[in-house]
Amino acid sequence: MKKIISITAFLLAIVGVFAQTNTISNLQNISFSEYLKQVGENNLSYIAEKYNIDIAEAEALSQRVFPDPELSVEAVNNGKRKDQLGHAFAFELGYTLELGNKRGARIHLAKSEAELERLMVDNFFQELRAEAADAFLDAMMQKELLSVKKSSYEYMKQFSISDSIRFSLGEINENEARQSKLESVTLLNEVYNQEAIYKSALVTLRQFMGKSIDMLDIPAGDWNVFGRDYMLTDLVSQALLNRVDLVASIKNSEVATNQLRLARAERKIDLGLSVGYEINAEARNEIAPTPAFNAVKAGVSIPLKFSNTNKGALKSAEYSIRKTKVEYKNVELQIQKEVAQAFFGYEATQKQVQQYQNGLLSDSQKLLDGIVYKYKRGETSILDVLIAQRTYNEIQEQYLEIIKGYASSLVELQKTCGIWDIEF
Repeated sequence: MKKIISITAFLLAIVGVFAQTNTISNLQNISFSEYLKQVGENNLSYIAEKYNIDIAEAEALSQRVFPDPELSVEAVNNGKRKDQLGHAFAFELGYTLELGNKRGARIHLAKSEAELERLMVDNFFQELRAEAADAFLDAMMQKELLSVKKSSYEYMKQFSISDSIRFSLGEINENEARQSKLESVTLLNEVYNQEAIYKSALVTLRQFMGKSIDMLDIPAGDWNVFGRDYMLTDLVSQALLNRVDLVASIKNSEVATNQLRLARAERKIDLGLSVGYEINAEARNEIAPTPAFNAVKAGVSIPLKFSNTNKGALKSAEYSIRKTKVEYKNVELQIQKEVAQAFFGYEATQKQVQQYQNGLLSDSQKLLDGIVYKYKRGETSILDVLIAQRTYNEIQEQYLEIIKGYASSLVELQKTCGIWDIEF
């Protein structure tokens, strides 16, 4: 009788502890579309990345500035006394006249660099969107895994209660009752661990949305929306049209071309223009008296471009253009490889999901039910039940991991193709 009371008290304690695992405070549901909207608007890494566009555009605006003129003022005193040798004041305005359309070359280069930066930010967002989507899918999976572990625990808890009653009636021995009780405790520990993993996944979602963890969002979605029928050749064609990094590679070639144009323009001479006005006071000395007079002067300075014999800058720009052409071809091949690998991975996970849905899940359930039925009739041991329960749990968990991998492989495939139609 004391054993029955102790077992019952123990199980009631487990029930009370288990009830605490359901208390995750400050929760709210969030759909996938709303989640991605929040990521696009509030993700701090993306916001910081977008400042690169503003910086590049500001740099392009700064290249529109013309060279500043220079004003020089000069005063000359030719003796200790002004009335002996006289004194003078000179004013000169100088300006550098750039030839070879240097300003236009700088503007075109800065514009192309700003456009390239915009493409790089777009590519960053596509990578971020795929990473954020995978985090959402992982949170969905962890939520389902928590439900599976809770369900397994509830099943084993009821099984343990039943065994305690059967032990009190003398139908089974004490070791079998103790074994089912220990298994129930083990499953409860797994529930605790899984709940921590689930909460961590929810915290990750908040980080992607650029929000604090004062409230957690529960992902709401359906696993049955990831089926697609694709042809590899069509996907490769779409990728070569849509991939931002390939467009960026073309734009990078344009940047290199504009760098070459600027290097050529900078080899042109710049004229130094100057105009001045000089005021000379009267000089009253006995040897060479000079009346007061004013003078206007103008001048042109022409640099001697001996540095143009060094063509290192031109060669560097020309090699950069050749490099971008090779890089473009390499990006094309890289895209084809990535699309093919993502496609094969998607096909493989699709087949694995079908394996589970076509009988593996139901067979594991039938196996467990059959073993439990035999155990209740005294035809098998508790160890066979525990093995069947573990097998059933593992298959359930493997199925969730496979179906999450299936969804993630679709995200990866669409990212590599530069397309996006995932909504659930």
